[in-house]
Amino acid sequence: MSYDHRLTSERNHISIIENYCHSSSAISNSHNSFVLIPSHSDNNSNLMNSGISHPTSFSQQPISDSYEHFLTKSIKNCPKNLYEGQKPQNHQLSFSTSLGLTNSIEGISSKEPPMFFLLTDSHGKYFPPVLQATSYRIIVKPISGLQWINHYDKNLCTRSLLLSSSISSILSSCVGVLFLIGTNSIRNTSAPRIIEQLEDIIDLVQFNYDHLQSKADISITSVFPCHKTSKLFPSISSLSSNVNNYNILLEDLSIRKDFSMLHLPITVEHLNNDGLHIRFPYVSILWNFLEQYLADLIIKKSTFTRCIPRSRTAVKKRNKKQHEKLKQKRKTYSSIKYIDTIWKLKDLKAYLK
Repeated sequence: MSYDHRLTSERNHISIIENYCHSSSAISNSHNSFVLIPSHSDNNSNLMNSGISHPTSFSQQPISDSYEHFLTKSIKNCPKNLYEGQKPQNHQLSFSTSLGLTNSIEGISSKEPPMFFLLTDSHGKYFPPVLQATSYRIIVKPISGLQWINHYDKNLCTRSLLLSSSISSILSSCVGVLFLIGTNSIRNTSAPRIIEQLEDIIDLVQFNYDHLQSKADISITSVFPCHKTSKLFPSISSLSSNVNNYNILLEDLSIRKDFSMLHLPITVEHLNNDGLHIRFPYVSILWNFLEQYLADLIIKKSTFTRCIPRSRTAVKKRNKKQHEKLKQKRKTYSSIKYIDTIWKLKDLKAYLK
C-alpha cells in the first residue's frame, strides 16, 4: 500500500470518528448520558463511603483494535465527558447499564429513611452524633447532667428542652424518640415523684406531636445500677432501693400511657470507679444494644399499618345493610307459635333446654 493511500485511509478513519463524536455529543446533550470509565479503586471507594451498594461494576467496554489508536487521541469536536471518567455524586444515584459502550447514571429523589431521635444524658456522650444506616437514621443528643425535671437549670431539664425550637424541629420530623435519661433524677428525687414528672412529659409529647402516639413511637430506658450516693440517698442500699422502685413504677406507667420501656443490659460490673458512669470498654455494649433495638423497631413500624377510620356516613350505611341482612335471616329461620297462658316463663326455659 502506498503512502498516499495509507494517508487517505487514515483520514477516512478520523472522519468516521469525528462523525461518531458529533452524534454522541448530540445524544449526550439530549439524554444526559455519557461513558463512565473510572478507575476501580477510586470510584469503588467513593461508593463504599456513600453507603450505596450495587451489583453494577464499572469497567471500560472492549474496543476493537482497529479503532483503539484513534479513540485514545484527543479530538477537537468530541465531548470531553465521553472519554474522561466522571465521579458520581455520593447520594441519590440510580445505576443502569446500556447495551452499547455507555453506562448512564441519573440522579433520583429517593425517600429519606425514617429518623429516630435519641435524647440522652452523659451515658451517651461517646455515641456517634449521627448514624446513617440503609433503613434508618439515628440522631443522638447527649447532655451531661440531664434530668427529667430541673428547676434550677432549664438546659438540664428534659421538659424545657422538648419545648425548645431545636428539639421541636427534630421531634416533628422523626418517627420515634428514645429517652436514655433517669440516672441523675433518681439520685436527687424519690421514685414516685419522678414518675409524676415523667407522666407530665409523656402527656406533653403526645399532645404536641400527633405522629408520636403509639407504643412504638416513644421509648424510655430503665435505670441501671448506680452507686454514687447523694444527700437524699446517703447509702448504696437506699439509692438502689430508689432505683428498683423507679423501674417498677416506670413499667406500670408504660402500660397506662402506652409507651415502650427498654431494660438495659448494664450491671454493677460495668460501672466506673465513680459508681455512676459506664467504663469506656463497655460503652459499646450499651450502644450496640440500643442500635439493635431501633433496627428491630423500624421493622415493626414498617409492617404496622394504621387503619383509616370510616366516616360517620359510611358507618351508618354499613350498619343499615347489616340490619337488613339480619331481618331477612330472622324471617327465614324464625317460627311463631302461640303458647297457652298456663305456661310460665321458667317452664318454657326448662322445656327449651
